[in-house]
Amino acid sequence: MSTKSNPLQYGWTLIAHTSYQLYSSKHSYVLIDEESDVVLRFAVQENEIEVFSSNWNLNYKVNLGFKTIKILNSPEE
Repeated sequence: MSTKSNPLQYGWTLIAHTSYQLYSSKHSYVLIDEESDVVLRFAVQENEIEVFSSNWNLNYKVNLGFKTIKILNSPEE
């Protein structure tokens, strides 16, 4: 799976498949897949993340020490 790192506010990083698109407004974000479906909608603060909604089958990891959110899903082929 080919991934890219996306810098976020407060030193956070989102790692996701290269085909996903990330949109932001201040410290809130929306991750969109190739079919324009929302994969993840979330916000970051200095020491926390808040997930507002996600795709029902989304798998992700959050590393608080490195302030990293990693999306484990690949887009459907």
